[in-house]
Amino acid sequence: MKHFDCPVIGRRPQQEFLCSGASIDIILMDDADAAREALYFGDATARVKREWWYHKPSRLWFLLQRDTGTDTVMSVELATQVHDHDRP
Repeated sequence: MKHFDCPVIGRRPQQEFLCSGASIDIILMDDADAAREALYFGDATARVKREWWYHKPSRLWFLLQRDTGTDTVMSVELATQVHDHDRP
């Protein structure tokens, strides 16, 4: 079973989370056409990505930096600590 080491709630099983990917950042894009294309066609390139993950029991959002090629989580941070200038 895969686990995430979260700074606020400790080590938790992946099953407690829902992955939103980068969709929140896409929704916040200023260019509606670019946002629509990114949302529906996405980027399936294996690389390090910042993704939004929702922890269902605590109702907290986290930003994970994850290598999608190896499925390795590199960092986890509470999303409320992220400011607009920090968004990818």
